Amino acid sequence: MGPHLKIVLLLCLLAVFIFVVRQIKNKKLVLQYTLSWLFLIFGLAIVILVPQVLDIISRIIGIAVPVNTIFFLGFVFALVILYNMTGAISKMSVEITRLTQELAILEKKIEEEGKTES
Repeated sequence: MGPHLKIVLLLCLLAVFIFVVRQIKNKKLVLQYTLSWLFLIFGLAIVILVPQVLDIISRIIGIAVPVNTIFFLGFVFALVILYNMTGAISKMSVEITRLTQELAILEKKIEEEGKTES
């Protein structure tokens, strides 16, 4: 990988990092759900700065071609993101159900109080 490509890739990573941090700061993203993206940015920066790391990871995993390791790790990253989002959606679903039930109970109480006052 040539030095020009490294600089361009690092600048792109820096731009993504700044974007994510600004989204967290503006409370548009929750830190808990963006940690995996921050780890990805950090990992990609290491691979860009020290490409031999990818060769070492490939040998450890048993993948012959380092490019295939990138695809494999991308797939694993996508699975991690999907798992995190599934957990978040499950928590939100339970919370929505609970809030809906509480709202129905409160509406029923208000309705009953209105009937007793009449």
